[in-house]
Amino acid sequence: MTDLFNRLHIAGKLMTVAGLAIAVLLVLGFSAVVFETGSAVGKLSDNAAIAQADAEGNQVKADIATFEATARAEASALGKMHAAGARDRGTALAVLKTDLLESKAALGSWVMIVPDQWDGPDAGKGGRPGSSPNGNFTPYWVKSNGVLTQQPNNEEGAYEKPYFKAAFDSGKGAIVDPYAYELDGKQVLMTSITQPVRSGDKVIGVAGVDMELGSIAERLGALKPFGTGRVMLLSSSAMWVSNPDAALLGKAYEGAGLDEVKAALASGETRVLPNLDVAGVPTRRVVRPIHLDNLNTTWALVLDVPEATVAAPARTIAWQLVLGGLVIVAAVLASLFFAAGGIIGRPMAKLSDAVDRLAGGENCAIPELDRQDEIGTMARAADVFRQAAADRAEADHRAAEEQKIVTTAIGAGLDALTRGDLTAEIKVPFPAGYAALKDNFNAALGELRRMIGAVALSAGGIRSGSMEIAQASEDLARRTEANAASLEETSAALVQIDQRLKASATASAQTVSRADEVLSTVTSGRSVAGEAVAAMDRVSQSAKGIDQVIEGVDKIAFQTRVLAMNAAVEAGRAGDAGRGFAVVADLVSALAMRAEEEAKRARDQLTVTQTDIVTAVDAVQRVDGAFEHISGGVGEVHKLLGQMAEDNQAQSTAISQISVAVSTMDHSTQQNAAMVEETSAAARNLTTEAGSLNDQAARFDTGDMRGPARLAYVA
Repeated sequence: MTDLFNRLHIAGKLMTVAGLAIAVLLVLGFSAVVFETGSAVGKLSDNAAIAQADAEGNQVKADIATFEATARAEASALGKMHAAGARDRGTALAVLKTDLLESKAALGSWVMIVPDQWDGPDAGKGGRPGSSPNGNFTPYWVKSNGVLTQQPNNEEGAYEKPYFKAAFDSGKGAIVDPYAYELDGKQVLMTSITQPVRSGDKVIGVAGVDMELGSIAERLGALKPFGTGRVMLLSSSAMWVSNPDAALLGKAYEGAGLDEVKAALASGETRVLPNLDVAGVPTRRVVRPIHLDNLNTTWALVLDVPEATVAAPARTIAWQLVLGGLVIVAAVLASLFFAAGGIIGRPMAKLSDAVDRLAGGENCAIPELDRQDEIGTMARAADVFRQAAADRAEADHRAAEEQKIVTTAIGAGLDALTRGDLTAEIKVPFPAGYAALKDNFNAALGELRRMIGAVALSAGGIRSGSMEIAQASEDLARRTEANAASLEETSAALVQIDQRLKASATASAQTVSRADEVLSTVTSGRSVAGEAVAAMDRVSQSAKGIDQVIEGVDKIAFQTRVLAMNAAVEAGRAGDAGRGFAVVADLVSALAMRAEEEAKRARDQLTVTQTDIVTAVDAVQRVDGAFEHISGGVGEVHKLLGQMAEDNQAQSTAISQISVAVSTMDHSTQQNAAMVEETSAAARNLTTEAGSLNDQAARFDTGDMRGPARLAYVA
């Protein structure tokens, strides 16, 4: 792009720059206009949508207000009847039959009185007007197929339903979230508008009117804001009351913008949600809250308008501005084209042609010298250039003659220098401007001659010295290699010694460990022996106790035998009557004698056992003494083995350090050997290079220094 711009004529460049500048200004201006227009159109659209929402919201409020007023009137009338004592159920039922039931949107009118609160206990009043089978007063006028009928509300748990609880708990009017209800064989969307029934300061029930929401949904669904928009209705809990999609009626709002919608319902402030994705179409959604008076709740109208519809006016203006801008740019560029051609293009072409002819060596007149603008300035500069070119041509001719003399002499001197002749100085006189060049050439030739002579003299000495260095380096390399081999063998021997010492230290450590285990075993044996001695003592004590028991048994047997003898005496005195008892006495006496004999045998056996126990205790004590002696010996062995292990470890550490030092010395010696080899090779190379340098210096003719240089080389 830069190359293309550079190839343009000045007029083309001016047109390009001017066109771009104008286009940028127009784009910026049009963008600002389009942005402001779009913003203004968006605000106007929002205001129009809010105004339409207000109008429709007022209509919805009016529809609901009619039902709210009816429910409030019914609740007030029933409350006053109860407070005044007029509690006839038939009369109350007539109050509920309101004219509002003739409206298409009205589905029913009802009241629910708290049990036992209308006319005393409800039990037994199931047959009265508006009463449920259990006697609760819950009359309900309901419209079905256009016919108004009365039936009590028999729904189970009705007193816990929202249509009763909302108004009863708060003591204020309420409207129930929309819900589906089957009527005449089809599902309808409805709501209940309720008011508390007050008797004095006490709430005794709830009166309500059921409202069908289909007519509101139908009316709102027919609206088309801006031709492509739609109008919908949400309850206080964000449930759809009206929506083009019938499947969403009575269901909660979901999807994009839910938080904003809930915020609008909670605060009562209007919210505008731009660029909301609705079924894949960018949509501008306006949420306009509707406060329902006397019902303590807020519903909201929702207006959707496609962003394309809102932006259509701004796009139209933008296209108009773009077309107008293109026309303006084209007109300006055409004017610049014709003006630039007459003012700049043709005069510049003439001036360029004259400059080209001057550059070709032609002496011609310069046009446009009388102009006072930039082109005239350029023309006068070109005329000065023309005059300077003529003067310079004459000076160049003179300089060419002088340069010919100088170049010829310099060429001859350089030719002699190429042949190696360093004595060929310039003798030809040079022009005044080139005299310094001649002197410099001759001085440089003299310095080169002296330098080559000195190099030739030094080359022989370098060669001789390098040969001596090479010989000495080779001798040093051989001695270094021998030292390296000896150090390597020493390092290997130290490694073997180190490995053996480490193995010995490891074996000593294992022996110490085994000694620890033996010492632990001996200690455990002594502990077991001590436990055995204690057990034998306990057995000896038990034997003494058994002896006492045996002695007691012996006494019992003796007393039993005495009693048996007394019993036999008494049986003898009794004569025939005591004969059987005498037999028993004999048996008891015999049993007592056997008991004495058994006690004696047990005492003898216990005596033998006590003697064996004393012998066992003595043996265990001797074993314990042996264990103690073994423990002392093992402890001394453990101590000696520990010292041996520590000595082996210290020797291994010292040998390892010596091995590392020898290895380091071996490595350094090998490096030195390699370095000496490199030095020897470098010395040999230096000898060769010195000979080559001497050969090269011999090619030059240095006059008086030639002989000495060659003699030095031969030497």
